[in-house]
Amino acid sequence: MADLDALLGIEEEKEEAPQPSTKPDSKSTNITIDASVLRQLAEAEAARAEQLGSSAASGEMQARMADSIERIVEQAKKLAEEKEAGDKGGDKSGGTLADQAVRQELANLYSALAGTRGVDPEDLKQIKEKVFGATSFWVTDTRPLAMQTLELGVVIRGNLRGKREEVFKEVCEKMATMFGDKYVVRLVEDPESTLEEMQAGSKAGSAAVPQPRVQFEILPAAAAQPQAVAGWQRAAAALLLLLTLGSTLQFGLAANIGLLPKETLQWLANPANLNTDLLPPGLESYDPLPFLSSTGNVFMITLLPQLMHELAHAFVAGARGIKIAPSFLIPNAQLGTFGSVTQLKSMVRSREDLFDFSAAALVAGGVTSFALFLAGLAASNGGSTPEIGLLPVPAQLFQGSLLLGGLAKLGLGSEVLSHTQVYVSPLLVGGWCGLVTTALNCLPVGNLDGGRVMMAAFGRSSLAVSSLLSYVGLGLGLLGSSLALPFGLYVLICQRTAEQYIQDEVSGISERRRSIAAALIVFAVLVLIPMAPDVADLAAVGTPSNFI
Repeated sequence: MADLDALLGIEEEKEEAPQPSTKPDSKSTNITIDASVLRQLAEAEAARAEQLGSSAASGEMQARMADSIERIVEQAKKLAEEKEAGDKGGDKSGGTLADQAVRQELANLYSALAGTRGVDPEDLKQIKEKVFGATSFWVTDTRPLAMQTLELGVVIRGNLRGKREEVFKEVCEKMATMFGDKYVVRLVEDPESTLEEMQAGSKAGSAAVPQPRVQFEILPAAAAQPQAVAGWQRAAAALLLLLTLGSTLQFGLAANIGLLPKETLQWLANPANLNTDLLPPGLESYDPLPFLSSTGNVFMITLLPQLMHELAHAFVAGARGIKIAPSFLIPNAQLGTFGSVTQLKSMVRSREDLFDFSAAALVAGGVTSFALFLAGLAASNGGSTPEIGLLPVPAQLFQGSLLLGGLAKLGLGSEVLSHTQVYVSPLLVGGWCGLVTTALNCLPVGNLDGGRVMMAAFGRSSLAVSSLLSYVGLGLGLLGSSLALPFGLYVLICQRTAEQYIQDEVSGISERRRSIAAALIVFAVLVLIPMAPDVADLAAVGTPSNFI
């Protein structure tokens, strides 16, 4: 009964000096259990299980726990009656069988609750005995798993007895054979391992490169998968798409405002005139068709790199069996869009798959933007004289990027960029915006595509360091200039958490992929660092006036 009292939160009364009594008090042995407390616990656990899995499974769990609760209450009442009868008859052994029955029912209830919270104890026993072994992974310790996004699982620590990839494959196959799709296996680094243990785990001949000590995580399939796409997410994605179309159209109008007559621009520059219903001067005989046509061109060209980015995500996701949610486009008035938030809705098998999923989108958007930028340089015809189809842009724009400003100087000439305005093709404007957006998303921080690439290529510890450096660069305005503050806030709010849904977090990627990851980071830095005037002048010395 002491164990039962402890479980139900009943404090043990202090012993008092025996008092003479002539009549036993039958009420002194009355035991009451509030079944509603146990029912509330069961209902809460069932509701949680329903969120993680199917409603049918949670209903079965709830019924199982309800039966256990009813039996516990009945056995507790029987125990009280037998104990009371034993006390009256002088038999101190009364209630022993009922006491054992209550203990058994409490154990059954605990098993039911444990089943809703994570790995079933009986399943865990079979996993330790039949899945792992002396020739694959020798288990030394098991403990509950508690992470920010992944929980309800079990961590299995031990010693690896074979090649990491082969052991992981063998464990996954045995788990699938024994339990089907009930559980998901993850392979991660053991955070408690020391350098000596890493070196001890290295193969002969590779001791110079310490191998990370690993551990396995066993999670219920429902807990290991991101939540399915909800209706509100689709509605939010559609709303953000409309807002992004609006911000890109607004950007197109702003990019072409220099095509309006000078008297119209001067009239619009006075805020007091904006509150009147008068027609701005200079528009009486103005033909709006070139203005609207150029606005439409900028609108479509600016959206093209983002479209290629999303198509690359969808293509790789389909090829690698990755489920994704509808992309949440992020509108921005200065670029049209900051890119998108693309959530994973299934486990990624390996770091290689995660790298390909993220890097493919960055490369697709970047190559498309770069092609538009170079075509725009060629179509700008030197940028010194106004022509039909060219847009007047401030020359100061080219000081915002070391890489793009340098290419513009090579293509247009430093003399042209010394003027107040430069006349460029809409292709160059769209390519410029696409390259800056791609560079921002290449930053190795959080859950951006650049952050996923960094983690896949160099690991979580490297991502933590690069994220800190990226935040410092954005916070000080060293990266992105005027875009640093809004983009930094966007990352902090939406993308700061690193990707969690990876089955094999330990096995690395090829050197070729790591080189691509490094190149993407260098590209991002060169695009986002502003060009200092003295650096610009030095870059232009000895270069031809027209590169294309």
